Amino acid sequence: MKKFYFVLLLTFFSFSAVAQGTPSAYASIGGGLLTFDDGIDTIKPKQLIARLGYDFNANIGVGIEGGFSLIEDDLYGVDFDVSTLFIFLKGAIPVGNGGKVYGLIGSANTEVTGSASGISVSADDDDTAMGIGFEAASGFLIDYIKYNDNDGVDVTSFNIGFTSYF
Repeated sequence: MKKFYFVLLLTFFSFSAVAQGTPSAYASIGGGLLTFDDGIDTIKPKQLIARLGYDFNANIGVGIEGGFSLIEDDLYGVDFDVSTLFIFLKGAIPVGNGGKVYGLIGSANTEVTGSASGISVSADDDDTAMGIGFEAASGFLIDYIKYNDNDGVDVTSFNIGFTSYF
């Protein structure tokens, strides 16, 4: 809950900050170390993450992120992959020379699929997601996102990647 309040505070602070810069669209691509924990077992597939977004100014933006398992995880002879879809509001605070600390909050859908012996079963869930991260002036980004915290199922990801503005 403390993380939620921190992201909320960061988002509200960014709304009250003085707008800097001009509007710009961006695209990001990277990898994620995802953890899916249902309270009994944990799977850790490696994900490919892609984002598209639009920053209205240096402090406020919106975006959409999609992720899917590039490398599945195996548990009890079953291959598991996880895909995520995250639509978010982004609040950012410029730091240093062109870098920024940001918070993300929005709606996420998480789907887990298990496959064995030619049979696949999947389940999905929606939840409020939130994250926090840092983007350097070079476009390098690092963030942590909690996609799901429903009914004892936690889905989190530690992501690294690159962003390009256009």
